[in-house]
Amino acid sequence: MADITQCDGYKSLRAAVDKDYAKDRYYQKGGRPFHDYQAKFDWTVERAKHYGDALGMDPADVLNAWEKGRDYWYMNYYQDANQPKIDADHVRVFDTVAQLKESIGSPRFRCPACGGISSDAYTCDSGIEREGKPCDWKAYGLFGALGKGTFVYVKEKLAVQSIFMPVAWEDDAAAQPA
Repeated sequence: MADITQCDGYKSLRAAVDKDYAKDRYYQKGGRPFHDYQAKFDWTVERAKHYGDALGMDPADVLNAWEKGRDYWYMNYYQDANQPKIDADHVRVFDTVAQLKESIGSPRFRCPACGGISSDAYTCDSGIEREGKPCDWKAYGLFGALGKGTFVYVKEKLAVQSIFMPVAWEDDAAAQPA
């Protein structure tokens, strides 16, 4: 395994943190920084190590993939909603997209907002009306899947995503303890 401190993702994140410290007017005046940039940096590195351990992968590869995909401020990007802990109760792990698709079967997903069946894992297309218009709830964003969706991690894509609960998995989810 590579030394995580030597990977491009680590260096990119470190540079972003250092830039924020340099711009922080409170910190520059000898005070406490406005945000705890270092805590977010440390959390991110530890979460990448957690992913590496949980998935049998090099944490440097995980952090590289995150930084390559990050297109907004790291303080908002790195959080439990985007990089949840990998455990059997919250994240299902697949080696390939093909394995994920096979597990789901036909594209039928439960919308957490209207309860209908959507053919899209990310945007409800059930046709059920909510508030006078067809439901178009999203699995991402501020409210996302309302805790009723699931996270999937596909190793070949080095990515975790929140999706509506596949109907094929509902019996499995009901059998799991809360």
